Parts: sequence; structure tokens; C-alpha cells
Amino acid sequence: MKTVLITGGNGRMGRCIAKGLRAAGFQVVSASRTPNEELGVVSLDVRDSEACIAIMKGVDVVIHMAYYLKCDKFREEQVPTNIIGTWNIYEAAAKNGVKRMIFGSSNHAVGYYQRTDELRDDSMHRPDSSYGLSKCFSELCGRYFSDRYGISVINVRIGSFSHDNLPYSYRRCKTWLSYDDTQQLFQKCVEADESIRFLTIYGTSNNSENYFDISGLKDLIGYEPKDNGMDHLEEAVKTDYFKGLDDYEFLGGEGFLRDPFTGEIVAEDLDTIRKRLVKDYKKQQGSRAAE
Repeated sequence: MKTVLITGGNGRMGRCIAKGLRAAGFQVVSASRTPNEELGVVSLDVRDSEACIAIMKGVDVVIHMAYYLKCDKFREEQVPTNIIGTWNIYEAAAKNGVKRMIFGSSNHAVGYYQRTDELRDDSMHRPDSSYGLSKCFSELCGRYFSDRYGISVINVRIGSFSHDNLPYSYRRCKTWLSYDDTQQLFQKCVEADESIRFLTIYGTSNNSENYFDISGLKDLIGYEPKDNGMDHLEEAVKTDYFKGLDDYEFLGGEGFLRDPFTGEIVAEDLDTIRKRLVKDYKKQQGSRAAE
């Protein structure tokens, strides 16, 4: 049975994934900057390259979930953890002969696209925040290490995963990834055919009004999600604290509204940002139609 290392193992998704893989019989090494003896999470700071190399000995698959989310500390936290930390993980994987890397990316890597845009595998990154920007780097890091060292890489652009396993806004009903589907998705990525060299997919449940196309994942990796975020729409609308943002029609939801220097949502910028981006979008569409 494969040995799987999960970074960010003390986080919500890390715990969920580890529980599912252990139940399926995998040998799991769960690691985090803050260890948790009760949950079997050992200590690992991804900013420490030597520690990454040491912990990866004998590991077959790495699921890299360790990330700093908030957009208020780009230099202080996002660069050391999200960028240097990702490099350290890939370097350690290459030096230890790890066969597969599964990266917990985000829909915010393409958050500035319109929700009506058709995203392809070769669509250019369009991050909506410094967090999304660091995810773009990590996806490309995987591309480089796959080409250079032959590591099989799967980037999973996660939709919306909540602390209580429920979508809590209108948008999140369409981007939701439930606990059960999270466990199935990452297990399928671990078990996916070794012929996969590099793959970027979207991680959502079987949402009937999904913003992201996951229709091909059954054939690609055997993923068949069961849950539907739209089943929770009535309750989600009641608690939606970003009411009105769906009018802005960008894939990243409120992510694109966060000030890159403070991480705060600046309400007075809403109309300005919307008008500029929609205007640019219409220009692009007009140019394509004329070609």
C-alpha cells in the first residue's frame, strides 16, 4: 500500500483527507507546522528545506495542502510559506524519488475570469488576489518539476470547502466541495493511473449549477461526486454575508475585491472594479468576434 504524506495536515481539508485515506488502508504521514498528537499530525515547517527532504524518505505520494491564506501578509507569510515552501516540497520530492505530487490549488488562480468564460487546460492564469497569485506559482512549479524530473503532478483547483461542511452563500452552492466528495476526490488522485504526467482539474461536488466543468473527471481519474450544493441553496441565501456579489460575475467571487496590501474588502471599490473589468472584457470579446 502506498505511503502518502499530507502537508497542512492540521488544517480542515488536511484532516478530512487524512481520515479518508486512512480508512481506505493507506499509510498516511500527516504533517503541519503545529503538530497534533491526538490527530497523529507530526511537525513539519515547509519553509525548512532540510526538514522537507528528511520527512519525505519512503514516501510514494505527496498531497501538498500547507498554505497561508490571508492576503494581508504577502512578504511576511505568503512568500515564505506558499512560494518558497512549495519549492521546498517539490525539491524534496525530486530528491526522494516521489512518484506523484497532488497540489491543493484554488479556483482563485483563475478568479478574474468571467463566469461565462469557457476555461481550457491551456487558459492563462488570471489570479484574483495575492493568494491566487501564489497558487499560480505552485501550479507552474508542478509543471516544471513534472517536465524536468518526471514527477506525476495533479493540481486540484478547489472550489469551496467550509468548516461545517455546508455552503454558506449563493456562489458557494455552485462551487461547493463536500467532506465525502473531498475524500473521494483525493483518493482518486492518489490512485490515478501512473500515465498521468501533468493534470489540472477542478475540485467540486456534483453541483447542479456548477461554475466549473468536472464532467470529464470520471473518465480521467474515476471521480464520481455524490453531493449537490444547490440542495442547500435556501439556507445558504439566508446566511450569505456577501449578498449582491453574484452580480459581478467573476469566478473568484469576493476574492477579487480584497485589497492586495491589507486583505480587506473595500466596499467603495466595487463599482469601479466591476466597470473597469467588464469594460475590458467586452473589448476582448469584440476583438475576438472581429477576427
